[in-house]
Amino acid sequence: MDQYNVEKAILTTINRAKIHKSQKDIASDSEGKDKMIKLLENFKNMQPKSQLSHQDVIDISKKAPERIYKFFWFNPVLKSEEEENSYKILEEHFNKGFCGVKIHSAFNLINFPRDILKLLTFMQEFDKNIILYIHSLPKTSLFKGISPKDIAKVAQKFPELRFIVGHAAYSMEYAIEIGVALKNYDNVFFETSLSASLGIYNLIKTVGHKKILYGSDSPTTSTLAIEIAKILTLPRISKEIKQDILYNNVFNLLKS
Repeated sequence: MDQYNVEKAILTTINRAKIHKSQKDIASDSEGKDKMIKLLENFKNMQPKSQLSHQDVIDISKKAPERIYKFFWFNPVLKSEEEENSYKILEEHFNKGFCGVKIHSAFNLINFPRDILKLLTFMQEFDKNIILYIHSLPKTSLFKGISPKDIAKVAQKFPELRFIVGHAAYSMEYAIEIGVALKNYDNVFFETSLSASLGIYNLIKTVGHKKILYGSDSPTTSTLAIEIAKILTLPRISKEIKQDILYNNVFNLLKS
């Protein structure tokens, strides 16, 4: 963070589950439909069996509490016997200063929005200032994914909550679709990590730059340098707008 002049950061944990067999090996051992089934089974072995530990986030934030905003990666796909304890764990972390929740539709195989309605109700009743970060994922043969229309449903149903659409311009087509579908929702914001530069540019023109939030997804999938450069090199965008995207918009969203 110091090396790249990053003053503050949103931090969550990572999934440390190991793949018991590489996807490459599975692909070479099988064919067609059988290959897809085995790939999905192998992926399920990566899934956390319970809520992930966030002790790493707590420990890091203690080193610079004024610079770190803590988000809890929550798995809402719960068996009935796990539900009460999972929400107790989440409440404990809210009481420890966690100000946001992340959901990952792929790792947790979430049926969106059905599987998160209880989570959103819980967040709203506990503190409507808590933010939900949604990991974007297209619908494929393996994953249900999350469509812009799905996000619009929850933004409309929970207007007091705020939502961040992660990787909001991972492709040009998705950036156009999500911008059109969500431009009229004041409680939806758009994060830039792993996005195409022209997709970010398109979102600025569609939803306005005040709703665009710089993100890096570093260090797991990208680097600060790459993601910062995407913003700094946007064509025909003023320095003031770039400063809003890189810092002001996120700070204003989180300061409450």
